[in-house]
Amino acid sequence: MDDNKFIRYTLGKPEKWLIDEARAMGIDISDLEHEVSNYFINHSINRHGNTKAEVDQGQLPITDQDIASVPVIVQTPNFTVIGIKQNNELLIAYAKHFEGSTTIYLEEVLNSRKNKALRSKTMYKKMGLISQGVFIKILSNNAHTDMSGIKIVVGAGGKPGGEAV
Repeated sequence: MDDNKFIRYTLGKPEKWLIDEARAMGIDISDLEHEVSNYFINHSINRHGNTKAEVDQGQLPITDQDIASVPVIVQTPNFTVIGIKQNNELLIAYAKHFEGSTTIYLEEVLNSRKNKALRSKTMYKKMGLISQGVFIKILSNNAHTDMSGIKIVVGAGGKPGGEAV
C-alpha cells in the first residue's frame, strides 16, 4: 500500500443540533459527513502522540483509542464552536470531557464541488476537565484565528442541543 495515498474514512452525518446551529449562522452542512483521513491519523499520532513532549506542554499524548473516539466527540461534545476562521479555512471545534482529561478535536468544513465533508484537521488532549472559557482561550491562541463570528454551543451533560451562547 502506498503510504502517501490519501485515504478517508466516513463517520456519518452530523447530528441535527449541529446542522441546525450551523444553518442559523448561514453555514449549510446538511449534505456533509464527518470524515477522518490517514493524514489526520498520522498527524495526530506523530505530532501529538509523544508522551514526554505532550506532558511538558500540559497535555496528554493522543493514542489510537483517542482517534477511535472521534464519533463520540462529534455526537456528544461538552462544547462546540462553529464558525472559526483560520488561514482561509472554516472550522468547527469540539471539546469532550473524558475521565480526567478533555479531548479537543477540530474539523474543516469543505463544501466545494470537489470536496464535501467535515474533514478532520487536528486533535489534542488537555489534562483535566477544561471549562468553556479555557476552551475558547485555547482556540483563539493563534494569530491566524478569527473568532469574531463564532457560535458556542454548550452541551448539557455532554448532550448538545443545549443552549447556544
